[in-house]
Amino acid sequence: MPQRLPKRPGIVLASAQCVKLPNVMNKIAGYALGIALLGSAHSQADEGFWLPQQLDANSPLLAQLNLTAQERANGLPLPQLNQTVVRLGRCSGAFVSASGLLLTSADCVADYLPQDAAAGLNNSNRAAEQPLTGLTAKLLLQSRDVSSQVQRALGVATDAEDKAARLAQLKTTLLSDCESAADIRCQLVAEHHGLQYRLEQYRRLADVRLVYLPPAATDDNSSGWPRYAANYVLLRVYADDQGQSLAYNAAHQPLQSRFARLSDTALSEQQLILTALFVGQTRRYRPASELKFQFDSWYPQALTYQQQMLQLLRELVPAGSERSLRYGALLTQVQHQFERQQARLQQYHRSTLYNDKQAAQQALAQWISSSPVRQQLYGPALQQLESLLGQQQQLALRDLVLDYLQYARLPALARELYQLAQLPDNERAQAASQFSPRLAAFEQQFDARVDMELALHFLGQYASLPSALRVAALDQYFALNDGFNREIVKHKLSAIYRGTGLTRAQMRQYWLGRPASDFVQSQDPLLSFTVALAPALEQLAAQRQQLALQLEQARAAAMEVVLAYNEAHNIASYADANGSLRISLGRISGFAPADAVWYQPFSSLAAWQRRQGQAQVTEATPAIAVNFLASNDSCHSNPSGISFNQQGELVGVMFGAVPANLLSGWQYQAQTGRTVQVDARFIRWQLKQVGQTAILTELEHTAATAQ
Repeated sequence: MPQRLPKRPGIVLASAQCVKLPNVMNKIAGYALGIALLGSAHSQADEGFWLPQQLDANSPLLAQLNLTAQERANGLPLPQLNQTVVRLGRCSGAFVSASGLLLTSADCVADYLPQDAAAGLNNSNRAAEQPLTGLTAKLLLQSRDVSSQVQRALGVATDAEDKAARLAQLKTTLLSDCESAADIRCQLVAEHHGLQYRLEQYRRLADVRLVYLPPAATDDNSSGWPRYAANYVLLRVYADDQGQSLAYNAAHQPLQSRFARLSDTALSEQQLILTALFVGQTRRYRPASELKFQFDSWYPQALTYQQQMLQLLRELVPAGSERSLRYGALLTQVQHQFERQQARLQQYHRSTLYNDKQAAQQALAQWISSSPVRQQLYGPALQQLESLLGQQQQLALRDLVLDYLQYARLPALARELYQLAQLPDNERAQAASQFSPRLAAFEQQFDARVDMELALHFLGQYASLPSALRVAALDQYFALNDGFNREIVKHKLSAIYRGTGLTRAQMRQYWLGRPASDFVQSQDPLLSFTVALAPALEQLAAQRQQLALQLEQARAAAMEVVLAYNEAHNIASYADANGSLRISLGRISGFAPADAVWYQPFSSLAAWQRRQGQAQVTEATPAIAVNFLASNDSCHSNPSGISFNQQGELVGVMFGAVPANLLSGWQYQAQTGRTVQVDARFIRWQLKQVGQTAILTELEHTAATAQ
């Protein structure tokens, strides 16, 4: 069952054959990927997911950003950030004491919190700090450029498939050498689709415990402004006497950590702040043609499927029925997905994103056409764009409906069981053990009639695809070659659902871990259908993989073109985000959401107290902001980060963004793109109000020690 949108392909500005471009590769480390395709003429302090090494004191980038002379003279506190910031899934946290005290957004740990934390957890001593099972923090120890080593190994590859195989082999070697201890984890990170590679080494910290959660960590205004959210949480990392934190152990002691001082200085408008964040995949460099496909074809089609599914579920799953217990979560999930995508589509139609992309590509095309040499070097690459991108877009529409077919859980389960069956004997038992909890939960999420109706509906949607995009084996089984006959398809589905043993928990458990030969010999109609369809699905997977490899190689060639353009125009910029640590520079700043409207950048403590129903605010109420707006770059789907001032003090916890940020994965909006953060001074004030004297003492002792 699909839990997220299918991945979309990237910009293709070059053919699969890479061309050697003069004097480009040596610019990557200093400037990273350019912004030519963003439609922006100049770099700004606000825009950009910068690698830490791009912002060091000797970087030429600093002179090109929108910093004042005094800000450049003061420098950036990168060493403090690098030593204190940790990764929590896709979120950021930071150590704020020498005893492993960790500050992050409450949203980041919501899935790990114990049930009694919902009303606020007020621990007065460390013995009461609760383990958060499954939550792991990762502290970045080292990021090393290994581009030369990787490129030498890949330089002898004969084609895209050979290159991928060599990269996989080299990755295994690099990670094996890097992970020198039990608590060390490493990853090979590709920038610019493989023009540059970095080997990142992290310390894994798995004994993480809950220290304090505010009683009301979220507010009732999830998208607008002003906001008054106490959206933060304090955790603590524990470790053994060797500093290792492999798993929870009651004998562990608080980790001795480097830390950032929690600021007690008021923020001011236009103040420069730095946000450390681990942003997932962004799409800032996608071409106008792909953007148009995404928002004019793919999103509308996905919304149509979601709307149809919602209508079908509401008809089949009446409120208060037994089925509503099984499908209530799915209904809510699809409804939320529909609302998010609809809002994103509406925002797109109000934006200038497509026109900006077109203008940027025209500038690139004019630069190429103005030189016969550039035409020869870069022209053939651009000519391949529509062919490769057109292939992918057609497959994407087919794969979209196939993904929604997986909401029919029983056929999807049969495919998963058969995939497990095809594993080698020594791997199958372990995989089956890991799969068993999902199988146990299947009974509470499945109803045969609802499942069959979902399969019937999306088979009808699949049948409307052009014949060239359909799967011959699927068409043949359901007699779709002459069109979709609902009665015929329903009859065949009914025979499958009536005849299969997988509708019973005992038989599902029986088939878990059975060898593939048993599936082949089975007379179960669903298993027979699954085995018959498997070769066609494997062929589709191979087709996707081959195209993905070609596209990745083409994107790398495209990035070389963009880098050449940027070098010629003295543009310094950043690579698309990919989950690694990035630094975003921004300013405390309000914005105008509409004509004659101006949002101030601070929501006040006095207003927060009135919203809480507290006594009349007096002159003694401190002038403290609860939340503030900042222009730091972020991705709307993952607005998590920790912000610092130029002294390296922690000033805010980023937890959200305004509605105008909905398209921030595609483009930074300087005028309206704002993140929402909890002010560090409010955190201090609230801890005092709820009597968290032990935490405050720890923070103050930490601050005094640091000084």
